[in-house]
Amino acid sequence: MNMEMIRHEVETTYDKVKSLAGWSVDKNVVLTITSYYVTVGREFNAINFSCALEALKSRAGWFSPLRGNLLPMMAAFLAQSGPSIEEEADRLMEKQRVLKQAGFRNTIHSYLAALLMDNEPSTFAEEAERAKQLYDAMKKQHFFLTSDDDYAYAMLLGKKKESPELHAQAMRDYYDALREKGFKAGNELQWLSQVMTYMDIQFDPLRVDRASTLFETLRKQLKAKPVHYPMIGFLTVFEVQDEKLQEIVMLAKQLEQSKRFKWNREMALSVAIGHVTHQLTEDPQQMSISLAASIEMILQAQQAVMATTVAAVAASSAASSSNG
Repeated sequence: MNMEMIRHEVETTYDKVKSLAGWSVDKNVVLTITSYYVTVGREFNAINFSCALEALKSRAGWFSPLRGNLLPMMAAFLAQSGPSIEEEADRLMEKQRVLKQAGFRNTIHSYLAALLMDNEPSTFAEEAERAKQLYDAMKKQHFFLTSDDDYAYAMLLGKKKESPELHAQAMRDYYDALREKGFKAGNELQWLSQVMTYMDIQFDPLRVDRASTLFETLRKQLKAKPVHYPMIGFLTVFEVQDEKLQEIVMLAKQLEQSKRFKWNREMALSVAIGHVTHQLTEDPQQMSISLAASIEMILQAQQAVMATTVAAVAASSAASSSNG
């Protein structure tokens, strides 16, 4: 892995996104969009990005959550549709309508959940209902922690078609076990506990031990924080070995040297984790058979965790600015 080349790619993509998204857009959002393009190995296309921005704006009312700070991030995901951006924008709105009918509130997180739905209209209602059942089961396990920022996870994990009650119970088991290992209680830990059920909802104490080891290593070498908890979950379920972990550390340190990450060093680690785990999907020999067979789901998972995390960070930043 050529660390300097990746850093250069990140810097170049960041500057392109920033110039087009506008200087008023939160830096965390720009970094997340940059991370998305670099992670999935796609070159930033300014024309498609602009078309996606306009397509979303034209369909969103003045008080729509799409009009907020995360509009450029939604546009980045939609821009991958290429020539069918208008069609995809219509489909996104239809998915959102179905989610609202199923009982999800109209927030930016319901749009993120909509992005993770399949594109076959005949399955929209079934997917939405399955996600809502899992969300409701999660709410029963953690009433105060579970909110709209769990929508994307409910949609992603609902695709497993497990018993909502058993699945939610597994999440709670992981939450409690991880809490005993020293992880801080809160939304980030809830997301981690959800990710831990990504491959298998059967509770495995060895996964808890591995997650603890991974976080402690990254905390000591890169000052990993609770915001990285969900990514720790993916490193755990993807069975990332120590050799790859050191690649993540080296890449994160290289990215930290860039001025783009000067005040957002935690994003350097997120980008590094996303880049290395995506590499694993391109080399089946590095992955277990079960993981290699679900590459598309892995990409969706990374998309969900990056988007949900940055949405929470952006909301927190806005609240801090307001209080200040």
